Amino acid sequence: MNCAEKYQLSSSSQNVKVQSWQTSDKGIEVDFVSKFTNNFDRVTLPWMWLRDHCQCSECFTSSAQREYDVFIGWEKFRWEEVVVDTDTAGLIIQWQDNHKSYFSYDWLWGMLNLENSVAVDERKYWSDDLPSLDYRSVIDTDIGLRHLVEHLTKVGVCKVIGAKASKAEAAQLMHRIAYLRQSSLGNIIEIKPSINSDYDETHLHTDGAFNYDPPGIKLVQCLDQSTSPWEMIFVDGLALVDRIKSEAPQTLSLLQNNPVSYQYLRQDINLIASDPIVTLDSYDRLKRIRYNPKAQLPVAEQDLLNKQALQAALKQFEAWVEDQSQQRKLSLNSGEMVLWDNWRVLHGGSAMNGNHYLAMCTANMEDFHSRLRVIQNQSYQRPVPQAREKKGV
Repeated sequence: MNCAEKYQLSSSSQNVKVQSWQTSDKGIEVDFVSKFTNNFDRVTLPWMWLRDHCQCSECFTSSAQREYDVFIGWEKFRWEEVVVDTDTAGLIIQWQDNHKSYFSYDWLWGMLNLENSVAVDERKYWSDDLPSLDYRSVIDTDIGLRHLVEHLTKVGVCKVIGAKASKAEAAQLMHRIAYLRQSSLGNIIEIKPSINSDYDETHLHTDGAFNYDPPGIKLVQCLDQSTSPWEMIFVDGLALVDRIKSEAPQTLSLLQNNPVSYQYLRQDINLIASDPIVTLDSYDRLKRIRYNPKAQLPVAEQDLLNKQALQAALKQFEAWVEDQSQQRKLSLNSGEMVLWDNWRVLHGGSAMNGNHYLAMCTANMEDFHSRLRVIQNQSYQRPVPQAREKKGV
């Protein structure tokens, strides 16, 4: 074992490039570069972690359950050789107990930064036109489904045309990407004028601010209409938060570090949740926006000393949300649908009249991310070039 040897290479996989790596007594030091952001990360992968995460069929079942406890007898698990597999862009580790482990660069990158495994790096700002797909294409073809999931991942919004004005078709479309989420109002909700204030004119918000786990994906379908289409308004929270980072970092700090409470109250329902308006991940990227001023509760007593600064930050956030340069409008004719990432995108609608009639359903973000991983074939199982020879065979 040469613990000082360093290997220079430019080996690429689908999502990440490895510029160099070297071994040491502690583990393998790898220089990763993301293909989407060009961000550089130098990471040390400990030997124990690598042995513990070998994905071969002798170490894990097909349902990703461990077959053994690496902590029992760890002292016998020592590495002997590390080889680059240039054909598959990965590392092969030969262990002293004659076991071989294979790790693709994509898998290592995803495990070290799980947000990347759901393509956070692929998100992009909006252009003038939001994407649109045909309903039958999404329902009947895998490529149509892939396009819908990719649009929701990268852009956060996608319109779907060509469907009948039917709640059943809305449910069928949502089933293509995730399970329908059950709420206190059911899993398919009908929205009519003067019943649901969420769809009052220009009321921009995210859904489920009063839920511990707000809906991840939302679908709205226009079932009927007046003489003109119903118009929705969207704001890209990704661009909004990046703007606040640049123009008012102190405001972002207040929005990120101070919980705001929201309530949904009916005769037999009383939902309350508290969280900051803006949640960032460990890499300082937007994870979720939770915002609904109409459902907001007063600032808690323990936060009164900070109330003035927080109220100023909330007022500034509202001004940014209402800035028309941040907004995109999208019209829905009868049967047409729009889906969006409720953790990223704020939405509202034009005033509904007596002929407007909508259907709505939602899905959990974890179920959408599950579908995304399956579509991208980001399985935790990885092939091993050569299985360990069993004793006595």
